[in-house]
Amino acid sequence: MQKSVGLVRFGFVFTGLLIVMTVVSIVLEIFTGISINGVMSQLVAVMGAATDAGHRFYKNFEIVPDSGFAWSASFQMTLVEGAISLTLGGLFVLFLLASGELGSDLGSFLLFTLLLTIALLAISWVAKRFMFVSGARQAEKVHLAKQAKRSAVFE
Repeated sequence: MQKSVGLVRFGFVFTGLLIVMTVVSIVLEIFTGISINGVMSQLVAVMGAATDAGHRFYKNFEIVPDSGFAWSASFQMTLVEGAISLTLGGLFVLFLLASGELGSDLGSFLLFTLLLTIALLAISWVAKRFMFVSGARQAEKVHLAKQAKRSAVFE
């Protein structure tokens, strides 16, 4: 059986967690004055989505992914994350352009944003690799605990 990561689900979970983190950030800002950095929100969302992908992977195949597959899966998830992030970032830039906030700094802003995005995606790639395997290992522990409990009941 061909092993797969479930990139569509990863994309939906990642987008959902981004929305949740945005709402949490706004609520915290309003009620406590604490501000959550957008980069932190994205890392939390991507780590949660990668953990979910690991759980799903174990449930589907009942194996913990090996290192090579985990890196490959993480790269695929990074491509999905990049596509979603660049789409949302493009919408944000269009909003800034329409409101006249960028002015003449558009070139330097886009260059800085591109370099920052590449650096964050590289960090995210590594984080996803470890969270993907961690999610699969956690699902394995739960599965083994359930099996042990079932076998203890029947003995």
